Amino acid sequence: MPEVAPLLVRLLLACRTLGIEERASGIAFRVRGAAGKGEFAITCLLHHPRGASELTTAEHAVAEQLCNGRTLAQIASLRGVSANTVKSQVRQIFRKLNVESRVALVRKWCA
Repeated sequence: MPEVAPLLVRLLLACRTLGIEERASGIAFRVRGAAGKGEFAITCLLHHPRGASELTTAEHAVAEQLCNGRTLAQIASLRGVSANTVKSQVRQIFRKLNVESRVALVRKWCA
């Protein structure tokens, strides 16, 4: 299988237009090929988990640490806050992402 990075560079250099747009539902990435060089168009939408745009910066950081398998105590120590603060943030994350467990969070957020 060929290296992906050089192929992506060639693809992007051949583009006539390139667009990246933040949306509520995710990030839209659009590429349209240059005329005369073989017309092509690619559109991708990378979906945010439902409710992810509502997470605070601290909640994003906690969710990432949970994805890395850290415990509440470890996250609290890394962030310099109490375990109760992290526990409260985890409850808010669960509510906003509509999940009921760490396993469900990892499946929804980390996937």
